[in-house]
Amino acid sequence: MAEEEENSMKKPSLKTRLGEGLRWFRRQDALYLGMLSLFVGLLAGYGALFLRLGIEEVSLLWTGERTWSNALNAIPWYLYIIAPVTGGLLVGLINTKVLDPDQHRVIPGVIEALSERGGRISVRKALGEVSSSIIAIGSGASMGREAPTVALGAALASLVGQKLGLTEKQLRTLLGCGVAAGIAASFNAPIAGVLFALEVILADYAVATFTPIVLASVIATVITRAELGNYPVFTIPEFELVSGWEIPAYLALGVICGVIAAFIIKALPVVRSVFESRVKNRIFHPVLAGFLLGCVALFLPEIMSIGYGTVESILLEQIVVDSLGWELPLLLFLAVLIVAKVATSVICSAGGFGGGMIGPSLFIGATTGALFGYIAHDIFPGYSETFGAYALVGAGALLAATVQAPMSMILMIFEISGNYQVMVPLMTACVVAALVKRAFGSESVITESLEAKGIETGWGLERSWMRAVPIKRIPWRSIPTVSEHVRLEELKRVYISSGKGCVQVTDDDGLMVGLVTFEDLKEWLLDPTLDHAVVASEVVNRNVRTVSEKGSLLDAVNIFDREEFEQMPVVAADEPRRVLGILSRNAVFSTYHKLIVKHGEASDHTHV
Repeated sequence: MAEEEENSMKKPSLKTRLGEGLRWFRRQDALYLGMLSLFVGLLAGYGALFLRLGIEEVSLLWTGERTWSNALNAIPWYLYIIAPVTGGLLVGLINTKVLDPDQHRVIPGVIEALSERGGRISVRKALGEVSSSIIAIGSGASMGREAPTVALGAALASLVGQKLGLTEKQLRTLLGCGVAAGIAASFNAPIAGVLFALEVILADYAVATFTPIVLASVIATVITRAELGNYPVFTIPEFELVSGWEIPAYLALGVICGVIAAFIIKALPVVRSVFESRVKNRIFHPVLAGFLLGCVALFLPEIMSIGYGTVESILLEQIVVDSLGWELPLLLFLAVLIVAKVATSVICSAGGFGGGMIGPSLFIGATTGALFGYIAHDIFPGYSETFGAYALVGAGALLAATVQAPMSMILMIFEISGNYQVMVPLMTACVVAALVKRAFGSESVITESLEAKGIETGWGLERSWMRAVPIKRIPWRSIPTVSEHVRLEELKRVYISSGKGCVQVTDDDGLMVGLVTFEDLKEWLLDPTLDHAVVASEVVNRNVRTVSEKGSLLDAVNIFDREEFEQMPVVAADEPRRVLGILSRNAVFSTYHKLIVKHGEASDHTHV
């Protein structure tokens, strides 16, 4: 009996066994992230639906229809002014009272979070962006819902990862899952969602990253198809490559789209600076943008909101060429529509409206393609498709150029159209457009605002690796120490005998006053009479940069990158004047290069 009681006492409880099982599960990184990716895909899918329905409800409030495209000829003229101005005021209040003005929004905000904050996105930021985007787009702002959907998916993934205490590497992958799910849910295009996350956000094609992102993208697509039906974003007729002679035409279309994309990206910071300089109160930036939008919409209501109804009518070649009741020639109408949509989209984006430039880029590209295709087909009717085909290819080409992600956009348009015949012209135009745009600069509509503030977007993955290496893993040396009261003679003796190149000077409590290097000593070397007259506190350099023992390799690299000194003290986390050792520039960058080799990467960053 006693033996049975002893065995029962040794047997672990159910709670203990469950805890051990959970810990084992969390150690299986691939399996753990795979399960979390399914959950993130679920959240992002329903988040996309919530955002879409929210926009439709605001649109319904203003127009009586779920989209502005369905109400363009049925609402009174003054709503074109009142709706975006009112929406702009609400967005302005959110921008100033809820959102941090120093943090970027939507997709740039996701990249900033990965690059600067280890993938951490706050609940406040997520709620502010969702509210701003719903109000802005629903009130007619010439923006798209795709970027907010991507940002919402990333934010939900970040919040889940933070709650579960994921490492930065795991959190980075989970954010990629949210991004992929957001694109997949927006366009009913799971493959494009995966590639967008890898190509634009993560720049990481490892199998361990790829697998969970695929799962999240698939789940988000399944959810949106279950709720909305398995329908493409647009109704697109069958197009084909009529003749090999069309390829030069698609090349030319790619060049045109690349130039327009470059203009859009260059215009954004210029218009943003105009708002900043002319309208001091940031609350009124979107108000002014809304007013300007409304004035243009009085003549061309098609520019209001997302405008996908207009895009579909162009693809179906059923566009109504009408302005203020006047029927215009199709070429003139399309040309004016391109100019108006470019202008209002740039104004709305620079003015601080919630939303993104993916939707406007698709609209502008489709309109540009239609204009070009109409001319091409008119000149060579026997060797070219009708303008709807060129509109489809133009949409992909301009997206590829503005986002600088040709592969993602090729797959996106292919999944939207489901037409393999369009692949050759689509690939041609997208690649050419992206290359032409790069001739004007490497930035995209996603990265231009980040680069303007000095946030580097090209090495986010390396930053993630570097943040994962604690300072304690970088070899540091002990540092010779003297009291601030010792004479110059003793200070010179310790400096020379140590051979460390620097000496720490401390106060009576043993805390650092500063450092003495050869640069500090050299002006005291020529006069021997000073050896007993001068003390260390008079020689010491008190302006010393330090790094905390709880810092990372990234912290050390950032400091050495900005400064010219060769050594830096490592200080205690609880007392920033208690020195634990000295870290050399060589040790830091040697550790960095070993890290790059370990991850199989070659780096040519000039700052290193």
